[in-house]
Amino acid sequence: MHKKFALSVAALALTLLALEIGWRFYVTNFGAQQQKMLYLYSRAEIDTLQSLYRPLPFVNYGLTPNRDDVNSLGYRGPEITQPKPADRFRIVALGGSTTYGGYLAGYESAWPHKLERLLVDDYGYSQVEVVNAGVPAYSSYETAVNFLLRVQDLGPDMIIMYHATNDVRARLVDPADYQGGYELRGAWQSLGQALPASALQRLFMHRLGDSLQLAFSLDDRLPPPTHLRGCQLDTSGAEAVCVNLGLAAAQVLAANPPIYFQRNLENIISMAQSRDIATLLLTWAYSPYVYDAPNGDVMSQPFRQAAVAEHNAIIRGLAEERDTLFYDMAANMPSGRKYWFNGVHQSEAGTSEMARQLSGYLAGSGALD
Repeated sequence: MHKKFALSVAALALTLLALEIGWRFYVTNFGAQQQKMLYLYSRAEIDTLQSLYRPLPFVNYGLTPNRDDVNSLGYRGPEITQPKPADRFRIVALGGSTTYGGYLAGYESAWPHKLERLLVDDYGYSQVEVVNAGVPAYSSYETAVNFLLRVQDLGPDMIIMYHATNDVRARLVDPADYQGGYELRGAWQSLGQALPASALQRLFMHRLGDSLQLAFSLDDRLPPPTHLRGCQLDTSGAEAVCVNLGLAAAQVLAANPPIYFQRNLENIISMAQSRDIATLLLTWAYSPYVYDAPNGDVMSQPFRQAAVAEHNAIIRGLAEERDTLFYDMAANMPSGRKYWFNGVHQSEAGTSEMARQLSGYLAGSGALD
């Protein structure tokens, strides 16, 4: 009896082992990438392949190196020669997704790369290089720390700052919690339990309805502290309201003036000037129409337009006060639909137009001579 039971157990174990080996062989050699992530890869391997972001000390997060068109230093674009060659004039573009090139296919479509090509090909500045240091969802808070701890190591001769809209979100918080840090931006979290090592077990779990969640959004990774109250926005009425705060969005912004946005820009400018790095400040441009695209109504909201106008006024004032280079992109960028993907992010035509204007301004300013 015991012998038969042992033989049955052994036979079952061998069958499961054969199925495990067979399933692994099939997925490894014939499975699509999604199947390999679902049944074979570890959580860390999946994050490396699927997540655009990685945790960074002090900065909180940045781009995952060697993913798609992100180089080994974690910047969107080709590899960067370090240390910087003596004959190179390096410009670093700072900002959020509108610098990174959100919703665009590759780094070649973002305005920093197009700016480099125009300066080299059309204006003959063969020594100029433009590094794209934009990261989606970065505000002036992250950029200030990123410039302090990472960007300066690139040896930039010039920085271009293009910020405004993401700092509106930083102000949409309970006025009692509005402080000098970006309080709504939580600390990076490693989410999700470790996936089973057995490919066969994962197959059974998935067939039984377990999603085996593979990807997490940036908001999942950076959840705000539970004791803080950010604005739960309702834009369905005539006026946008932070329903959980019992205030209109415009009232919250009025109670939380952009003093930290100004402070962050001042700190970046001061650090740059102390190292003889030229600074070009850009006002932030947008299109006020509603688009049939993700977040297509964001910049049609009057309270956001008013907040961006406040930020752009600060940029204009700092450029004059600190004697930096300045270009009024908000006043010169067309708002027509062909230039925009969703009113916030530009289309290919938009990034080409922005690069055209900037290359003309820089070539005429004498800053590259």
